[in-house]
Amino acid sequence: MSLVATGGGLVFGGDTNGRFRAFDQETGEALWEINLGSPVSGYPISYAVNGKQYITVNTGSAQINLAPELRPSRGTNLFVFALPD
Repeated sequence: MSLVATGGGLVFGGDTNGRFRAFDQETGEALWEINLGSPVSGYPISYAVNGKQYITVNTGSAQINLAPELRPSRGTNLFVFALPD
């Protein structure tokens, strides 16, 4: 649903199923994935603190009914991931 590209050749994006992934910018190959338990509802943000890069994304959208077996979080959640050095 939303993407952000980094200067290091990574693209991060999430979807309505709660999957948040890192892709290789050149090949499109998924390098990393996590299920956040609720639809990714905002644009990922990349920032750095003291030379360490982070990716932040929020989830939450209780109005989406994806499938009966999926029970997304009813609240808004903020996730922060540190990129490896």
